[in-house]
Amino acid sequence: MNTYIIAGGGTGGHIFPALALGEAVRRKDPNARVLFAGTRYGLEVQIMAERGETLLTLPMRGLLGKSIWQKAALLWRLPASLAKAFVLLLKYRPKAVLGVGGYASIPLALAASFLRIPVVLQEQNAVAGLANRLVSRFARLACLGFPEAAMQLRCPALVTGNPIRRQFYELPNWSTERRQILILGGSQGARSLNQHLPALLAQVKEIEKYTIVHQAGAQHVSSVEQAYQTVSLSAQVVPFIQDMGAAFAKSLLILGRAGASTVSEICAARIPAVLIPFPQATHDHQTANARSLAHFGAAQLVKERELDGLVACLNEVLMPDTLRAMHNAFPDQAQPASDWCVDLTNSLVAGRSVSQLLKENPVHVSQN
Repeated sequence: MNTYIIAGGGTGGHIFPALALGEAVRRKDPNARVLFAGTRYGLEVQIMAERGETLLTLPMRGLLGKSIWQKAALLWRLPASLAKAFVLLLKYRPKAVLGVGGYASIPLALAASFLRIPVVLQEQNAVAGLANRLVSRFARLACLGFPEAAMQLRCPALVTGNPIRRQFYELPNWSTERRQILILGGSQGARSLNQHLPALLAQVKEIEKYTIVHQAGAQHVSSVEQAYQTVSLSAQVVPFIQDMGAAFAKSLLILGRAGASTVSEICAARIPAVLIPFPQATHDHQTANARSLAHFGAAQLVKERELDGLVACLNEVLMPDTLRAMHNAFPDQAQPASDWCVDLTNSLVAGRSVSQLLKENPVHVSQN
């Protein structure tokens, strides 16, 4: 039985690509054992438990946004995490380790490289995350969602697109007959959008004919419900959407943040979107993600400091001709990125060289 370890987590932006890769591994080898590795502090604990997946936990924690004293206190966790990573790798003997970003991937990638287990990275964002940047020198290959990320990595890279769950490629055809506006603030909600969107949406022409579904995050449901009641606007406010594919299948328009997974899911489903990047995202990667889709005309980009312009934007976007044009502007999708990433990983496991893989995919090679 072949074993694969998919490492990373912390937020939905890392966890859902990991799940998509796991799906692809099992499609290609139904007998494969897929193990996920994360931390006991991240969202992966809840999500993996709900899906019945095996989660191997490490004591690693993140460093970004911490004070110098917190960083010093956390650094001691790296040796302990590295030691546990060696134990896990020697116990399960995986064919490969796939790192999807997030601090839990660091010790596993380092240990796997030392044990000569192939390491393949998957970078979701146009600006590479810290974890992938740190371990890229130890990886055989990186699979990129956006070509811009290659400049920050120190391993060969191919632009494959981002792994998303297969259901997003199999949704019913989008139609202007739909009436649902789906608001996404990321897996843990978005405080600024929660605060401002109800009042802004209330000013949109004929907004009452649409069904609003707002993912607010567990801590914000009550306050967001109150905000909609204050402006006499009906909305379904939920803490978290487990079946995002079902929500997409009903949506006319998506309004929200520009995390890499969200952008990739929107692209696969070909649903018009208005994206409001989180301005404090590391290296402003959400703006880079949103621009990649806005470039095609499939999405509108609204900066958070310019939210006053959102009402006019939505009045224009919700016109049927505009929606159709945005839907038709999406770039064509090749094979699902998750399948491609797993195929590349299996090729490396089988002994093929990175140079061979790059030669076979010259259009998708990203220079670094």
